[in-house]
Amino acid sequence: MKDGASERRISAAVDALPFRVASFVASAALLITGCGTSTGGQSALEPIDQAALQTTVDATAKALLVPGALVILRTAQGEFIVTYGTTELGSTTSPGPDSHFRIGSVTKTMTAAVILQLAQDGALRLDDSVAKYRPDVPSGADITIGQLLNMRSGLYNYTADADFWPALERESTKEWTPEELLAIAFGHEQRGSGSFEYCNTNTVKADSAPG
Repeated sequence: MKDGASERRISAAVDALPFRVASFVASAALLITGCGTSTGGQSALEPIDQAALQTTVDATAKALLVPGALVILRTAQGEFIVTYGTTELGSTTSPGPDSHFRIGSVTKTMTAAVILQLAQDGALRLDDSVAKYRPDVPSGADITIGQLLNMRSGLYNYTADADFWPALERESTKEWTPEELLAIAFGHEQRGSGSFEYCNTNTVKADSAPG
């Protein structure tokens, strides 16, 4: 059984994961992109150094304690594939394009992109209240869809619930439904919208917007 401090550390690590992954991606992006301008119809992308890319991926993965990583770049210069580590701790199998990766919070970016497309198509507005689509959300009339996306809804983060992690450990393969996760969040006092706080509940809720 974890003590409260351990649970908070784990929760903080999970909540920080998207930013750590973003750092990983940004490091690779900074390596391969140039600041030059295109002339004569030529690409502004500087020549990609496969060895330097491998070195950056290795160093970043080690710093983030990532057991395995795969980076695929497809550019006008061709396709570059860089791997690090193994698919499982203790194994010798390197990750490849057909390996299964836990997508985790990358789904937040995808959800936000779809919501923005819906807003562009006129199916919804970013300043629509959440209550317009889910009247059961606490203080939903004071929360906008835009605030869900920029982490300013004030909704309770379901991963901060004291019982969530023990339940996750007991049933590690359980497929949680959005309703189950929202029920955990709605069972707590909400902070109130306005201030920034990274919250997994936001994109679970955003996924309920009309499509």
